[in-house]
Amino acid sequence: MLSRTITRLPLILGIAFIVLFVILPLVGMLAETFWGAEGFDLSPWSHLFEEARDRQAFFTSIQLGLACVAVALVLGGGHAWLCGTRDLPGWRVLGPLGVLPLALPPITIAMGWSDITVTKSFWFCAVLVGVAFAPFVAVMTARGLDTIDGRSYESALLSRGRTSAELLVLRSALPEILAGALFVFVFAVGEYGVPEFLTIKGKTWHTYSEAVFARWTRRATGSGMEDLVGPIVASVPLLVLVLFAMFVALLLRARATISGSFAPLPRRSLGALRVPALLLPVTYLGIGVIVPIVVMVRWAMGSTDVTEPMSFEVLRRTFERTFEQAGGDLRFTFLVAVLTTIVLVVIGPPLARSVAKRGILVQSLVAIPIAVPAVLLAVGFVKVYNRPELGPLYDRTFDFYDSAGIVVVAYGARFLPFAILTMLHAQRRVDPTLEEAALFGERGPLARVLHVRLPLILPALWSMACLVLVLALRELDTAVVLPAGNGTVVRRLSNVIHFGGEAMGGALGLMVFAGACALPVVTMLVTGKKMRSLS
Repeated sequence: MLSRTITRLPLILGIAFIVLFVILPLVGMLAETFWGAEGFDLSPWSHLFEEARDRQAFFTSIQLGLACVAVALVLGGGHAWLCGTRDLPGWRVLGPLGVLPLALPPITIAMGWSDITVTKSFWFCAVLVGVAFAPFVAVMTARGLDTIDGRSYESALLSRGRTSAELLVLRSALPEILAGALFVFVFAVGEYGVPEFLTIKGKTWHTYSEAVFARWTRRATGSGMEDLVGPIVASVPLLVLVLFAMFVALLLRARATISGSFAPLPRRSLGALRVPALLLPVTYLGIGVIVPIVVMVRWAMGSTDVTEPMSFEVLRRTFERTFEQAGGDLRFTFLVAVLTTIVLVVIGPPLARSVAKRGILVQSLVAIPIAVPAVLLAVGFVKVYNRPELGPLYDRTFDFYDSAGIVVVAYGARFLPFAILTMLHAQRRVDPTLEEAALFGERGPLARVLHVRLPLILPALWSMACLVLVLALRELDTAVVLPAGNGTVVRRLSNVIHFGGEAMGGALGLMVFAGACALPVVTMLVTGKKMRSLS
């Protein structure tokens, strides 16, 4: 009985987490659209898109999301396609490097480029945000290519010709590519940090997330109910659109081949284009990694200091001063990221196992936390956990709202879909007869979990942990709303925009990048394995 209770505890904790930190914040946020100072009130819904600024911000966000998807498909998808299927020079090294832009906060990429050029145009923003999230397309494209049996390509090549064979590969990988594109769209339409940064740099167009945050910051200046809940109401059509897209993507992925014996796809020759094709991955990595890192290094070496030339001595002093002044922020950021990862590692697998038994509709609903813009989701946390009624409870225990705890659970709620969907994909790759055979043994439920189920999903679990850790390290849009989020490094980096301090900002950016890369690198050093592909 005790063994069975222990094995069920992670699922119980996962369900409690969803109720407390997903459903309650979303319900608390939406409740204001139906309940005003005088009781039940539907008037905010009658003003949906009545204001021209709401319509403009909403459609601008949609356009930005689509433009970012186009950029991500060309650069991220093209990078994975060339490195995964062609004889590109250096493909063994270039392939895994396609995930590197994910290790940099998007605002760091924007800060790097703003140091060398004007970055306030719509398409420049689309390129920066698209490249920041292009690793989703790159990884999903690589995963889709990995599931294609090379023998089917050879058969199509012999019977129908090269064009038909290449189209077969594209059709087979398309479900995964579309899923990656969807993730890019979801993050891009809700992105706040980069558009807000470019607004400071002089851009005149605004996104939906900027409008939400602007109204949220003016909530104590006499704004009416319509002003406060208008952005929430306006988000519902976007939420419906994203959930429908997620439903289609999951439906396509469910039909994709996920098991069996595969022969790898043959690596086709680029011919005379072999060297020129290097321009695409170089452009992709140059925009998303090389330029921002070079600018951060220059800042840390004193490029903005007119009294002393750049040098490695300045770089050393900058890192020392950064540790002294911002060491607390670094520790806080890594603590939050690690705790968020631990929470999702514990509750992600049992929730994925439970969701796997449900239909595609339930699996699509899992995506709600990332379908809601991060700024809006964080507003829900404020409305639920910063209530006067909770004051006596905080006095007797601890102030949860002002602690790292609320940042951890907010990040956990934000990235829970990645944990569930990653483990759901891994669960579907496991042959169910293996677990069924274990039932005939004499071991109890806990032993079956530790010795049968866990080893089968451990690689995917570790990959999910790496992903969540990286996403938590670079998350800004949730931290910018929560007061406790002011202690994160990305929040301090965003303050560089307003108050200067580029030298420290460069050092902090480099530290976050190194921390994001640390877990995969340590994994390779400990296991002795090499990263051979994006997936």
